[in-house]
Amino acid sequence: MKKQLFRFTRIALAAGTFGASSIALAAGNEIVIGQSVALTGSLAEVGKDYSAAMKAYFDYVNAKGGINGKQLKLVVKDDASTPAKTFQNAQALINENVDLLAGFTGTPNVSLLVRTKTLQKNNIALVGPLTGADSLRKHYGEEEQKAEQGNYQLGADTMTEGYIPQLFHVRAGYADEAQKIVKQAVSLGMSKIGVLYSDDAFGKTGLAAITAALKAQKLQLTAKGIYTVKTGDVSDAVKNIANAQPQAVILLANTTPAAAFIKQYRQLDPGAQLFTLSTVTAPNLVKAIGVQGMAHGVGISQVMPMPTNSLTPLSKEHQKVMAEYGKGTPISYLTMEGHVVAKVIAEAVRRGGNNRASMFTGLEALKGYDAGGYFINFGPNERRASKYVDVTVIGANGELMR
Repeated sequence: MKKQLFRFTRIALAAGTFGASSIALAAGNEIVIGQSVALTGSLAEVGKDYSAAMKAYFDYVNAKGGINGKQLKLVVKDDASTPAKTFQNAQALINENVDLLAGFTGTPNVSLLVRTKTLQKNNIALVGPLTGADSLRKHYGEEEQKAEQGNYQLGADTMTEGYIPQLFHVRAGYADEAQKIVKQAVSLGMSKIGVLYSDDAFGKTGLAAITAALKAQKLQLTAKGIYTVKTGDVSDAVKNIANAQPQAVILLANTTPAAAFIKQYRQLDPGAQLFTLSTVTAPNLVKAIGVQGMAHGVGISQVMPMPTNSLTPLSKEHQKVMAEYGKGTPISYLTMEGHVVAKVIAEAVRRGGNNRASMFTGLEALKGYDAGGYFINFGPNERRASKYVDVTVIGANGELMR
């Protein structure tokens, strides 16, 4: 691990050398937010939409005069969902004197920043990382346990990072999503539940969350199947899970492997109820499956209010902002999350977050903040803003229903 960290450090130093000239230091009338997301590669659609929604909200705020006389500037770097590149981008952004980091994506990516103590050493806040890993959102007092032990072992079902005061989580965790899905399955009379998970940090932490949720219901996993992220091949996992004939299967996967699993699994067991976490978006899943009606009935847990519901103030605002400043980006749960993260940052600035140091004070002041029907509950010792989870179902026409 020491050699690995040394290599990352050399990359970071090089990035900082070249990055310092790419962006001017934060001007006195600007709050600069740095973001590393996938703009290319397999998760490009996720990164582009998430970032576009954040920028749209900042543009909306800036058009109204900004906050406390300051404009909100978003600086985005592409990491192609590669952890090493995320590490490099984070170092470059920090060296370029951004006031905070926001909207980074991926459990392995954020975990690497924690293990290398990139956030801790620079004492810079990272708001709204797109990960529900519970290992990254431990309670205050549950300090880092294994962060110095290198990467997780593939044979292990859990990994622990510990409480990180620099991480401000806007979304609910995978444990919250797991509990909601398991409770829904049990309420429908299902007790035999299987899980598909990936051989990375996301899969390991998600599996631990599902196992814990089942235990709370006095149940055990009926079957589990693992797939390799590098290949995305789920064929062995499909066979292993189908052999156990579970009534429901929870997919801990991004859109592409989830679509591959559904297409193969439906041929072996068309009657099983399939669920995914919020890592999957319905439009992209339907598109990836490519077979009419095959996504029908798939349940998806959501960590944001429905963006197309015009009854909530937040949804109305999001629709207005995207129509004016996010043209070309379709509204989704993903854009809603980007909107909320940007709104949280804007409110933190309003409450005194004028630079890197004071941003913590501004964020910690958001206890009970109503973002329009979605409540934020940060505090001096609390970094988990919300436990909101809803479950939607893909209808026959591919649209989401509640």
